[in-house]
Amino acid sequence: MSEEFPIQLELGKTIRTLLYSQLCNTTPYPTQSFAGQTVIVTGSNIGLGLEAARHFYRLNCTRLILGVRTISKGQTAKQDIVRSVQHRTDADAIEVWPLDLSNTDSTLSFANRVKHDLPRIDVLVENAGLGAQKWSVVEGFEQSIQVNVINTLLLALSLLPKLKDTAVKYPESSPHLVLVSSDALRMTKFKQINDPDIYQSLNIEKDFNGLEWYCISKLLDVLFVRELVDRVDFDRVVFDLVNPGMSRTAFTRDASAPARIADGIMRRIMGRSSEVGSRALVLGASAGPDSHGQFMNDGQNQWVAKWVDEDVGRRAQRKVFDQTMKILEMRSPGVGKAVGL
Repeated sequence: MSEEFPIQLELGKTIRTLLYSQLCNTTPYPTQSFAGQTVIVTGSNIGLGLEAARHFYRLNCTRLILGVRTISKGQTAKQDIVRSVQHRTDADAIEVWPLDLSNTDSTLSFANRVKHDLPRIDVLVENAGLGAQKWSVVEGFEQSIQVNVINTLLLALSLLPKLKDTAVKYPESSPHLVLVSSDALRMTKFKQINDPDIYQSLNIEKDFNGLEWYCISKLLDVLFVRELVDRVDFDRVVFDLVNPGMSRTAFTRDASAPARIADGIMRRIMGRSSEVGSRALVLGASAGPDSHGQFMNDGQNQWVAKWVDEDVGRRAQRKVFDQTMKILEMRSPGVGKAVGL
């Protein structure tokens, strides 16, 4: 029986691209000023998020919001950033706000606080993510799908009107919504796209594979964003997806011991430091309008996959978008209308 959405992997090209990026290329060091800007970075107490936040503070953003699950860890991260950036002494420019993307109430509370307490948002970097290796269901969805897709996109749509409002009220601003992605999205055949209900299929425990679900979560984000930018007028807001590459972070800290060891060896050989990986996030936050809706790697727009640009990809992104929006509307009725859908 033929599949409605036949997805052909390009493993050779994917591996060549990965190896070249990791071994032969270096993401440029960010130098563009963020003076006068308000920047939000989620998942910013550790790893890529912490290092990206450090860059934004170094580059003179006026207000920096660290969105973290644990306030005490966020405060420790703030202190570390302030100590490391010698030319600034205004520690009060950095604020630590609670945000748990596994919890919808927390996600919406964070969005509401942003809308009410911040006069503007110039940059929203959605870095918080999960590479779950153990099966767990949160609010009716497998946890990595809940965090990496549903509530990440819910936060994006909830704050898009504020970003658009910033573009209107502050003509000098070019607001950016940056979603941290991964080239792992090229490593899945995403068979669930052929099922009537994608998210129901991703909730079948016996089929669960942590790495596969992570790859799918990043692909879902890309397909959703591509369709969103086709349907909505972003009014000078740039929405891009960035790939930080393989970095030496604690991303697999919850994996089994053998998996952690294998991953650690690979990252030791090929991985970038968290600082180098974080540069992609900052470059995405200052990229030109040609990056809108694009997947970026090493600070440049990059191919996603051949099938994504073909008819099968366009049909897949419509299906993903429609099914995802139904969930987002249940969690926040009217969220689509507020962005112009």
